[in-house]
Amino acid sequence: MAEECPVCNYLGKTLNKLSTEYQDDVKFIAVFPQRMSNYKTASLFRKKYDLAFFDVEIDHDQSITKKYNATVTPEVVLVDQLDTILYQGRINNSYAAPGRMRHGKVTEDLEKAIIMAIDGKSVSKPWPDPIGCYITRI
Repeated sequence: MAEECPVCNYLGKTLNKLSTEYQDDVKFIAVFPQRMSNYKTASLFRKKYDLAFFDVEIDHDQSITKKYNATVTPEVVLVDQLDTILYQGRINNSYAAPGRMRHGKVTEDLEKAIIMAIDGKSVSKPWPDPIGCYITRI
């Protein structure tokens, strides 16, 4: 996540809905990989979008970001208890490209992946690429 990313800001309500609905089945963690992020700014972001069921991780050394090869914010990684990646990509298809909203019916990719994981099914690849703000690598 990134506090200044318009895509992260736009999808805050969606993340609130998902975390509220699936809090008993999924541990939600918002990872902030940007240097400007700190616990104060991340906590304000969490509060602004009512992400009460999210833990916050500040990833200044980008160890989490690099581990999963995340490239943009927001990019989601759904893993099981063994840290096997079950899904990695976009939250939904609200954006067609950075700065360009999609019109019409929204495909809820993350929610579908969560439901499939809960049901013990695998999410078939290719997973949809995330669209958002590029993560500046250190």
